[in-house]
Parts: sequence; C-alpha cells; structure tokens
Amino acid sequence: MKRLLLISCLSLILSASLFAIFEDYEPSSRARAMAGAYTAVSDSYDGIFYNPAGLSLAGNQYGASYTKLYGNDFTALTAIGATYKVNKIGTLSFGYQDLSVEYSGVNLMGEKTYSIGHSVCLNKDVNSEVYFGWSGNLNNLSFDEMGSQNSFGLNAGVLAILHSRTRLGFSVTNINKPKIGDENEQSLPQRLAVGIAYIPYQGVTTAFDIKKDWNGDSEYRAGVEVEVHPMFLLRTGIRNNPASYSFGAGIKPYKGFELDYAINTHSVLNPTHHLGIGLKF
Repeated sequence: MKRLLLISCLSLILSASLFAIFEDYEPSSRARAMAGAYTAVSDSYDGIFYNPAGLSLAGNQYGASYTKLYGNDFTALTAIGATYKVNKIGTLSFGYQDLSVEYSGVNLMGEKTYSIGHSVCLNKDVNSEVYFGWSGNLNNLSFDEMGSQNSFGLNAGVLAILHSRTRLGFSVTNINKPKIGDENEQSLPQRLAVGIAYIPYQGVTTAFDIKKDWNGDSEYRAGVEVEVHPMFLLRTGIRNNPASYSFGAGIKPYKGFELDYAINTHSVLNPTHHLGIGLKF
C-alpha cells in the first residue's frame, strides 16, 4: 500500500513540476522575499546555501527557516545554519537542509543536505574587500521502503565589495559534477550564479542575479530591501522561469534576535509562505 501511495504522490508532484532532485528550493526566507537575488547580498548564515564567500560578513550567528512549498501540507522545507568567526582562519559554517514529502503519515521521500563551509578575506583596503568561500555538501536521498543513497557536492563563491556601495558576487554549485544512484545514476544540478547589489542610499539595497543551470536555461532575478525603520525592513522581488513575485518583511537584530517573513507567488500553484529566525552573538 505504501508503495502505491509513493508512486501516486510522486507522480502528482512530478506532473505539477514541484519535484526535482536537489533543486534550488530557496531555503532562506530573506532571499525568497527578494526573489532569490542574493548572490551578491549574501552576508548571513544562509550564505552557505547561496554564496559561501559571504559567510565572512555574518559574524557569529545561528538561524533557521521553515516553509511548506506552494502551501502543500505534504511538502515541507527546513533549513538551519550557524557561523563562527575564527580570526586567524576566517569564518566556519554549518548548514542543514531537509525537504520531506509526507502523505497520510508516511514519509515518502526525503532530501537531506549536510553542509560545512569556510570563508576567508583575500583582500581588504579603503576601497575594496574581496572574500572567497567554499562549502562541502553530503546529499542524502531516501524513499520509503526503497532505501537511500548519498552523494558529495562541492560549491564555491567569490564576493567583492567596492567603495562600500557596490557588491559583486559569483558562485558555482556542484563543481565536481556529483551523481546519485546505483543502476540509474542521476547528475545533481550544476548552477552558475552571478549577482550585483548596489546601495544607492543608506538603508536601501538593490540586487540583480542571473542564474543558469549548466544544461538549462537562464533565470533572471531582481530584488529590493528597504530599511523603513532602524528595526524594520521591507523586501520585494521579481523573477522569471517561472514568473513569480515576492514580498517580505524583517525585524533587524534586537538584542541579537531577528525575524523574517516572505511570500512568493506562482503562476499556477499556491503561494509559498516562509518564516525565518536568527540569533547573533
């Protein structure tokens, strides 16, 4: 019976274009609110999922986020992360991402990614800062009553800050071309991301990203973050492929605590609501 449920549920997900092995699920609520235009903005614990070079800007921080993709009760995405700055060697980071598909109390499928990351400053002077970062990811794919498989992927990124107002970011996902499975191996997605962020006024950040699957189409993303109060932020963004609009808000760190919320639309499916929390120390 469980196998029948598995086949039926996964067929439904596939037909609705909800499911693809270890795809870009947007694990950060802040990034989702900016439509994923985050490659050059990345300066928090969630940078390990986007551009690990930005981890150097996060300081010491814990964070977590949770969402049910497209409002579906059976598809939950959880992400947690932490960063710790060690002066002599840079910033170390840990990340965990879990996408689970459940139906009638049965855990049909799970995608888990365990990540470690490191970021270091390559150059810093009065005009510019350049950071490099990498992350190693143990990917685990499991199916109910069918066992599980593991694969290891390697990501890397660069982030440059020019005259404090302009940021340039670049990241590569799965450089080592990892595959998963025994008899029917499947390649994990390889992606390139290039982003630029500009701060025209204090408290206003604009961002633009181009993301491309190595064997697919390009995707364009644009987002804005505005500080409307010293403790309150508003965010919005737009992306194509598929066309989607995003909105969100955030509470800036109060005694180290921060809270983020995001919602993004979909041309066919229900909106996704996303909540994130963080703690800086």
